[in-house]
Parts: sequence; C-alpha cells; structure tokens
Amino acid sequence: MTRRTLALALCLATSRAAGDPPSPTPSQAPSVAPSVATAVGLPRAPDFSLESTAGATRRLRDYLGRVVIILYEDRDSNQQNDTLKRELADHARTEDLTRDVSLVPVANLSSYNFWPAKGYARDAVVDIARQQGYEIMIDWTGDMGRAYRFRPGQSHVLVLSREGRVLFRTAGPMTARFRQSFFEAVSQAIHAPR
Repeated sequence: MTRRTLALALCLATSRAAGDPPSPTPSQAPSVAPSVATAVGLPRAPDFSLESTAGATRRLRDYLGRVVIILYEDRDSNQQNDTLKRELADHARTEDLTRDVSLVPVANLSSYNFWPAKGYARDAVVDIARQQGYEIMIDWTGDMGRAYRFRPGQSHVLVLSREGRVLFRTAGPMTARFRQSFFEAVSQAIHAPR
C-alpha cells in the first residue's frame, strides 16, 4: 500500500490533462473556506459507475466492506489539497492500510467529454495512472459530482464507513485542523466494531 498511496498522492498532484493551463498559485487561488462534516451516521453515499484507467467499470459497492477515501478533483482543483496527499503518503509509509482502506481518486473530465479532446484527456490520465502504478476513476459526465453535490473548481475529500455512510466530507483547500479531522475519521472508521 505504501507505493500505491504514494502514487495516489503524486498522480493527483499532477493529474492535469495535457494542455491544461497551470493551476493558480496559493496567492492566486480563490479563497474558498472548506466545509466539513464529521458526524458518524450521516446518509449513505450515492452509488457511482465510473470508467477506470484500467479499462474496467467501478462502482461504489465494489469497495464496500472497507473504509473508502474518495478524492474528487478537476483541472482547477487538483492542487488544492497537495498537503493532504503528502500526509497520506507519509501515513502509508508508516502504516499498512491495505486490508482496511480503499483509496478512490476520481478525475472529473466532464469538460473534455467531446471529440477530439476526450481521447487526449483520457490518454493523459491513463499515462499518469500507469506511471504512478495506480488506478484512477474518470467522471466523464459529471454525474458523480452532481449526485454527491460537489462544486466545480473545488477538491472534494470524503471518508466513507465500511457500509458506505459519509463520515467526513470537505470541499476546498483543507486547513491543518480539517486534515487532523480527516485522519481521525479514517482511524475511527478503521477501528469501528464490525
């Protein structure tokens, strides 16, 4: 898991499709305060059906039985939570999470869902996934974003229980306090009685 989680952190940090303009620097980025929900027992997450860079179709139910971390980003938000991604990679180096946690990175490519951009965008994400050794899900239509009420231009991070309940949800750049809440939610979910 160490290699895969590190790959996740790296691939999401560099997951801009070919030809995208560079993401804004922190001083240029819009100041969007993140929102967070950490109450156990929130509603179940909606199912999704997404193409993966491995050529398969993945659904949320494929991951149930494990704690699920969803990282959903588009070209305008893929660097907002780089600190969290680095911290995830650090945790992966010190803990073996493979039995308990599924990391589900999702690239929102709905703005590229037309010919010929679709082929270039898919190839770019597949290349990143291959280089990093990690599967990335692709939301071509934005359906997952709408079902989860994700806002365009914001990085979204969710932690789901083994049953698919939303334990943690945030949008936008995460402060140190929210990152601490994220890791606490993951730990509590891992150690919750089954």
